[in-house]
Amino acid sequence: MYHNERHENLYCNRIKQAIDRVELSVIQDSMPLDVTFWNTGKPIEGTSFDDRLGGKYQPIKEGDTWGQRWDLAWFHITGTVPEAYAGKQIQLWINITTEGCVYHPDGKVEQHIGFSSIWDARAKRPYVPLTKTAVAGDPIDFWLEGSVAGYFGVTPLDDVKCKDIDRSDPTRFGERDGKVEKIRLAVFNDAAWQLTIDMKLLLSLYEGLHEDSVRRAKIFKALQDCCDILGSNPNNFQEARDSLKPIMSLTTSASEMDVFAVGHAHIDTGWLWPVREGRRKCVRTFANQIKLINDYPGYIFGASQPQHYQFVKDDQPELYERIKQAVKDGKWELQGGMWVESDCNIPSGESLVRQFIHGKNFFMDEFGKDVTNLWIPDVFGYSAALPQIMHLAGVDTFLTQKISWNQFNTFPYNTFFWQGIDGTQILTHFPPEDTYNSDMTPGSLIGSQQRFKEKAVASKIMSLFGVGDGGGGPRPDHIERALRMKDLEGCPRVQFNTAEKFFESLHDIKNDLPKWVGELYLEYHRGTLTTQALVKKQNRQLEHRLREMEIISTCVGVDSYPIAEFDALWKTLLLNHFHDIIPGSSINNVYQVTHQEHADMLARLDAMQADASPKLLTADSNSVVYFNSLSHAWAGVVTLPEGWASATCDGQEITTQSEDDHIVAQVSIDPLSSIQLIKAADTTAIASVDQLVLENDLVKYTFNKDGQLVSAYDKQADIEALREPGNVMSLYNDRPTAYDAWDIDAYHRTEYVGSTTVQSIKLETGPVRHVLTITATIGEMSTITQKITLSHATKCLDFDTTVNWAEQHKLLKVAFPTSINAPEASCDIQYGYLKRPTHTNTSWDMARFEVAAHKYIDMSEPTFGVAMLNDCKYGHRILDNTLELTLLRSPTWPDPDADMGIHQFTYSLLPHVDDLIRSDVMQQARCLNQPPVTFTGFAGKIESPVKLDSSNATLEVLKRAEKSDAIIARIVESHGYRGKAVLTVPTGSKVTVTNLMEWIDGETLPVVDSKVTLTLKPFEIVTVKIER
Repeated sequence: MYHNERHENLYCNRIKQAIDRVELSVIQDSMPLDVTFWNTGKPIEGTSFDDRLGGKYQPIKEGDTWGQRWDLAWFHITGTVPEAYAGKQIQLWINITTEGCVYHPDGKVEQHIGFSSIWDARAKRPYVPLTKTAVAGDPIDFWLEGSVAGYFGVTPLDDVKCKDIDRSDPTRFGERDGKVEKIRLAVFNDAAWQLTIDMKLLLSLYEGLHEDSVRRAKIFKALQDCCDILGSNPNNFQEARDSLKPIMSLTTSASEMDVFAVGHAHIDTGWLWPVREGRRKCVRTFANQIKLINDYPGYIFGASQPQHYQFVKDDQPELYERIKQAVKDGKWELQGGMWVESDCNIPSGESLVRQFIHGKNFFMDEFGKDVTNLWIPDVFGYSAALPQIMHLAGVDTFLTQKISWNQFNTFPYNTFFWQGIDGTQILTHFPPEDTYNSDMTPGSLIGSQQRFKEKAVASKIMSLFGVGDGGGGPRPDHIERALRMKDLEGCPRVQFNTAEKFFESLHDIKNDLPKWVGELYLEYHRGTLTTQALVKKQNRQLEHRLREMEIISTCVGVDSYPIAEFDALWKTLLLNHFHDIIPGSSINNVYQVTHQEHADMLARLDAMQADASPKLLTADSNSVVYFNSLSHAWAGVVTLPEGWASATCDGQEITTQSEDDHIVAQVSIDPLSSIQLIKAADTTAIASVDQLVLENDLVKYTFNKDGQLVSAYDKQADIEALREPGNVMSLYNDRPTAYDAWDIDAYHRTEYVGSTTVQSIKLETGPVRHVLTITATIGEMSTITQKITLSHATKCLDFDTTVNWAEQHKLLKVAFPTSINAPEASCDIQYGYLKRPTHTNTSWDMARFEVAAHKYIDMSEPTFGVAMLNDCKYGHRILDNTLELTLLRSPTWPDPDADMGIHQFTYSLLPHVDDLIRSDVMQQARCLNQPPVTFTGFAGKIESPVKLDSSNATLEVLKRAEKSDAIIARIVESHGYRGKAVLTVPTGSKVTVTNLMEWIDGETLPVVDSKVTLTLKPFEIVTVKIER
């Protein structure tokens, strides 16, 4: 057929050009329709269908501009079917250079329309089928909602690779116009369209087969014959189709794999568009798929994220009812147990639990379905705490494909068991197509089959096909291709099916599957542990504040427990855990909204505390109560109310100290208890000292004039904790090669820019603590102020830090080179810790140059160690003996203003005797993050109805049950060893073990003298239901 590669390319180009010509013939004829529009004047927010008639409409024609970025407009499209179109297949042909949604006059949603995107030409969806047999004179009457945003928003896509920007430029957030290119009635040539599908399918199969394949040669010949027919008669589409039938009728071999084709539309709740636009994407996408389900019997669509269903239920209840019916009919699959497809690095352990509680409860309450898989194909790494949480939530299978993005190492498995920190194993599948946006072509499926690593024991793989990220889902051509590949020689067999049935089939081969132990670390997107620092700080505060208020509300009593308010607050927090929001990879508007939502949540929680205060305590203007919500003692420094000079506790004067415009006091509070302080008159002022030494009976810290910690001497251990100066801040150029807000690349270490230049340094001391204040500059325009404190009864050195950050493409880190020699470091993760190597022996070790940790990281020898704590940071580096914390980044895409402004955070250095689990590192980390709850102007005592006595477990949750008036207590073994914990409960209580969902109860535990003894395994999570 051809003599060499150039000859082959010539004829391949002939085929592609023939396809292009046929595509031009899909629309045989078209006519403009009458259109009026109204720009709502409400960018992003828009106006509902019911309110659309309140606007002032004006005519618009093709070529006219109708809005600018994020504008929302309604179009009224009218006309009449002409005589010339009678009996023909007709469609609306719409291109307004943005996304939109078509509605019937009665408000029923028809479908999404879109145009070709720079990033994904498959997003093109310009046709709205009306009828296959038009009747002359029939009216055309539709409404179109348009949003001035492309499939990927309005951000300049060429800025993805670290472009410098002018932050005074008002166009830095992106510019875009909405323009009417076409709003027409069109005659659709189905034979031409079907021919393009046939030819593209065979061309893809040809390209996917081995070059020596007989099948490949015959396909090439058939396509050339087809081109000959079209060359002789360009409109002879049916004869051209008929010529391809013999080559398309050949069936596949028995050894080919079975592909479970799952219709899919990955919808980013917020990303390059605001969440409000994400809501509209849900409506558009779900409308598309309901239509396709009706058009193609046997086709099954699936969607995750109950939050998206809630959006559609609220915004389009009629469409939601159609979805409920489709679920009932088995044509629509509910997927994924989480409320949203959450990030799994940053949210706390309890946040991950609540994702399942709210997600699975929604599906059960609304649809009567228990979803037993976790579906998060686009998340940036997966915590080793997840397997146990999944299992306890009734989830037994897990799907993602993101690890295929690894930068250096190829993950060794596709179908396997994933084992978490407690030993729980979850059946896992990574679709070998390495995408959740499959175009359902032979070439893609052939590649998937070739890459599948367990093909010796498994005969089935999954394909998630359709247009995703910005939603939309499969188009008719996706489904047509899948139907053609049901039994087509040369490619795997395709069947429409559900993920649930696919996962069921995997259990049949579970004994033959490999196992992966530990975290699923993504060698990419490491910068998302740091970008958009304020969102991460607010999130940490809210996670702790919600916990506190649930405990306080339980103390008030379950009868008045504000269950509906907590439900709403948790769902807002969980929404913002979406995997492009909390990681910091969304546009500016997303964070404006999230910051406000977080602030509103904190204000609401303060109001809830104010409402609870008089129910627990007595008003007294000369008193303040501090409540410790932790299940171990809290010791540290509190700030007294404004106007106070000193205080007494139980009749004894406590140690206080005057600092600037406030008074601090040293206090200690028992677990889940409170203390009351009474206003007194005298205090001790802080005094300046010359030497830069902070010292107490336990430790001695020495600083130099550059603000660096040159010595950290542990008196108790008689060991110097540092090898070189610590508290060294380093600034690096930060220009990743791929995704700006997402990535930190390894070469940043060779692009060191500089460190701090100290402007002033002053040490003051008093009876409560030493205070070293440092002001410095760094970079071109940024300033740093540190208030470094050492209390008199602790080794913990706190660095309260304020940064006015004004850099571009810079990365700020702080490091403490310790004297520890340890091959591993312990990193705090959700409900446990993970040990990671401190070396780069292998490429897998090298790739982990930036890792996730929550409240602490620790390097320990058997008898001594050093920990680094923090109150809102997540990115860390652990190499050799150095503990390093990533403080700030400054990417410019997709948010050109990311992280600019004031940042306040605290990190701490804590040398300790013994190793991690025998030290007080975990307790100190919790104390830093969860200071006592303050009740100013109240007297009395707060006692929790439930308490825990344990050296290695903590009471993480105390709340009312989701659907009863029982009390729920969640206990977590956090040290990684077996032990006992004693739970004290109200007199007369019945205590039953339950699962995270509170759906399935286990054994009833014996209660002796109001105490329950629990035996815990390493990292075990135990939930009990307490009833009276």
